[in-house]
Amino acid sequence: MKIEYYYGVPSPFAYLGSLKFQNIAKKYAAEIVEKPCDLVGGIFVKTGGIPVPQRSTQRQKYRLDEIKRWGEFLNIKINVKPKFFPPKDPHLPAKFIIAANLLGTKVVFGYELSKQLWNEENDISDEKIIETVSNKFKINFKELSLLARSERVSKIYVDNTEEAVHKNVFGAPTYIFNNELFWGQDRLEFLERALKNA
Repeated sequence: MKIEYYYGVPSPFAYLGSLKFQNIAKKYAAEIVEKPCDLVGGIFVKTGGIPVPQRSTQRQKYRLDEIKRWGEFLNIKINVKPKFFPPKDPHLPAKFIIAANLLGTKVVFGYELSKQLWNEENDISDEKIIETVSNKFKINFKELSLLARSERVSKIYVDNTEEAVHKNVFGAPTYIFNNELFWGQDRLEFLERALKNA
């Protein structure tokens, strides 16, 4: 069984749902096919989404309330207004995650990068921060960096984004199992039910 996992790296809700998602996948022996994509410049543009800074004050306030509420409910430390959100370059960490995938480190690398943003107050556009994460997983950073900047990885990133739009993805995180789409970490129970019944 495979679950396609589409998300923008800076998404707080992808971060909040990541550990639970990983545990559910493990419970049902499902493979996570991680697909970092361009949420703001790609998916939002084509599906009517609005970047956080451009949303109404009412929507921005409720988003912060939800982040705080879910962090407390899941007992996950999260800063609702991190210093480096949105990151200056959200594409760079996404490409490093894709490169880490190609080198065999899947899902956990993306989670740790998100944690740097939402928990540790670090800039995930800073290669020194990315190197810290790569060191944690004993990945050769020079090799990882070269791969992250390659045409191969750039193409995968573009393809992930186009594929997401084609599959009706409009926000993050989105999980697709057996052609059924589940949007948001608050839909993980429905995903688990689908896996259980598969």
